[in-house]
Amino acid sequence: MSNDQIMELKQRVALLEATLADVQQENDIWNRLFLEVNWGMVVVDAKSGKALKVNRSYAEMHGYSPLELIGKSVYGLVCAPGHKNDLLEVDAKIHNDDRYDYNSVHVKKDGSHFPVRINNHEVTVKSRRFRIISTWDITDSELKQRELSQYRESLEELIKFRADELERINEQLRSEIRQKKNAEHELARANQEMYDILESIGDCFKAVNRDWVITYANQVMVKAREDNGFDGNLVGADYWEAHKESNRRINEACLKVMNDGVPTRFETYAYTIGKWTEVSIYPTASGISIFLRNIEERRKMEKAIEDEHRRLYSLFNSFPGLIYLQEENHKIRYANHSFQAKFGSCIDKPCYEVIVGLPGPCHDCMSAVILKNLTPMWREMVSDSRIYEVYSQPFIDADGSRLVFKVLIDVTDRRNADRELARLERLNMVGEMAAGIAHEVRNPLTTVRGFLQLLQSKEETSAYHDYFQLMTDELDRANLILTDFLSLARDKSVEFEPINISNIVRTLAPLLNSDAFNQDKTIVLELEKVPDLLGNGNELRQLILNLARNGLEATPAGTTLTISSSIQEKCIVLKVRDQGRGVDPEILDRLGTPFLTTKESGTGLGLAICQSIAVRHKASINFDSQGTGTTVIVKFPIN
Repeated sequence: MSNDQIMELKQRVALLEATLADVQQENDIWNRLFLEVNWGMVVVDAKSGKALKVNRSYAEMHGYSPLELIGKSVYGLVCAPGHKNDLLEVDAKIHNDDRYDYNSVHVKKDGSHFPVRINNHEVTVKSRRFRIISTWDITDSELKQRELSQYRESLEELIKFRADELERINEQLRSEIRQKKNAEHELARANQEMYDILESIGDCFKAVNRDWVITYANQVMVKAREDNGFDGNLVGADYWEAHKESNRRINEACLKVMNDGVPTRFETYAYTIGKWTEVSIYPTASGISIFLRNIEERRKMEKAIEDEHRRLYSLFNSFPGLIYLQEENHKIRYANHSFQAKFGSCIDKPCYEVIVGLPGPCHDCMSAVILKNLTPMWREMVSDSRIYEVYSQPFIDADGSRLVFKVLIDVTDRRNADRELARLERLNMVGEMAAGIAHEVRNPLTTVRGFLQLLQSKEETSAYHDYFQLMTDELDRANLILTDFLSLARDKSVEFEPINISNIVRTLAPLLNSDAFNQDKTIVLELEKVPDLLGNGNELRQLILNLARNGLEATPAGTTLTISSSIQEKCIVLKVRDQGRGVDPEILDRLGTPFLTTKESGTGLGLAICQSIAVRHKASINFDSQGTGTTVIVKFPIN
C-alpha cells in the first residue's frame, strides 16, 4: 500500500472519529433533554409495550424510580382499571397518522389515581416500531374546570332566584296598591270616628292649617288652658297670637314640621297647661296636628329608675369580669362593656351562639337546673382557647321573668402562668443538677475511656475488642447526655444579631434533604419573605435541626416533612409539620419536659433544649397533634 493510500485512510479514519464524536455529543444532548424535561416521557416497544427508556419526571409522577419501570409494560402497570380500553383506541388512532392525544386516568405505585393528558407518537427505526409517550398530570386543570362549571351553575341559579324575587316583589307592590285604594274608601268613614276619639282621649290636641289658623282643639286642651289663666277659645284664632306666651321650643318645632313635613316628638314643659308633656307634632294634608301628653308622674318614676340603673350599670361596666343576664330561652338580655368588647353585639342573641358559636344549647348547660333549684353554681369553661370561671346565680326580674345572672372571669393567664412556673421550676432543677454533677462526672468518664482505648490497643486483649468498643460507645453516649445537660444549664449571655429564619432554613436544606433522602422521605419548604429578627445563628440552627430531625424520625418512609415560615399576628411563625402517627394526648401538654421521650434511645433533653433556646429568644413553642401528624409551632415576636 502506498503512502498516499495510507494518508487517505488516516484522513478517513479522522473524519469518521470526528463524525462519531459529533453524533455522541448530539446523543448526549438529546438524552439530557429527554431525561430533564419537567413532563413525563417514556419510550416503549410499540408491539410489547415494555418501557425501554423512562425519564425521572415520568417515574416520580407514578411513584416509581426509573429502574422499576424499565423492561415492564407501562400500560398494564400505570393504566387505571376502567381505562384499559383507552389503549385499544390509541392503537387504532395512532396507525392513521402516527400521533394521538387523549385524556386518561393513571394509577400510582401507592394505588392512588390521578388524571393525565397523554401524547403518543410512533416512529419506526430499522423495521422496529417505537412509541414515544409524553404524559402531563392535569389534576389542577380538572379541578379548575369543575370549579368553573360550579360557578356557572351557581350564577344561573342566582339569576333565576333574582328573577323570581322580582316577580314576587312586583306582585307584592300590586297587592299594596289594591290595599291603598281600599284604605282610601275607608278614610272618609274613619274621619268622623277620629274626631270622636280625639274628644274622648285624655291628651291635649289641636289642629292648625297652613295659614296658621287653629281649626280644632279638643275639650281637654281648652280646659287645661283655662285652668292656667289662658283663653280657651282657640278654634278660628291665629296660632301665633294664641301662643305668643307658649314654650319657644314647641313653637319652633311646629314651624319646622309645617315647613319640612317631617313629624317630631320630644319632651318639654308646656306653660299653657302647666305640665311636663310629651309633645308629638305630625304633618297633615292641611297643616299640622299637635298632641300634648301629661308625663309628670312618669318622669318622676323614670328619673328614679334611671338613677338606679346608672349606678347598677356603672358598677357592672367597671367590673373586669364578663357579666350577662340570660333568659330562660338562652337569649341575652343584658351584657356589660367587658362582655360586649369580647363577643361583640349580643343583645337578644342566644348565649350558645355568641359565646361558643353553636347552633343549639351546650350539652352540659346548667341554666335549667339553676332556675329549677334556685341555687347558684360554679364551673369552668373554655371558649376561644381561653379558660373562664363561670359563676351562675338565679335572678327574678322586675317584670317577673326568670333570668340567670352569670359572671365569667378569665383565668387563662393565671393557669398559663402556673404551668409556665412549673415548667421553669423543672428546667431550673435540671439546670442545677447539670451544673452540680456534669463536670465532676466527665473527668472520671474521660479517664475510663482513655484506659479502655489503651487496653484495646494491646495484642493480648484483642479477643475483647468488641467488648471494649461497646464500653467506649456507652461512655460516649453518657458524655453526650452530659453535653445536653450543660446546654440546659447554660445561662451565659449570647450575642444577638439581625438574622432571617427563612434564610437559615434554606442554608440547612441540603443537610436535611440528605437525611431525608437516606430515609426515603421528602422535605418540602414553604418559606415566605419574613423580616429579620435579633437572634443567635448557632442556637437557631440547633433549634431547627432538632425539630426537623424529630419530625423525620416520626415520619414514615415515603411521606413528607413540611417546614414553613410566615408572618401571623405580628409574629414570625416557624412550623415543622410531619405525617407521623401523632402524639398521645396524655403527654402532648408535657412535651419539652426533661427526660420525657417517646424514643427507645432518646434522652428526653432535645425538646427541653429547644425550649431553652426559645426562651432566650423570647419565643414560644406549641404543639398541635390531630392523630394524622404533629405540627411544632414556634412564634418569634417581631422586633
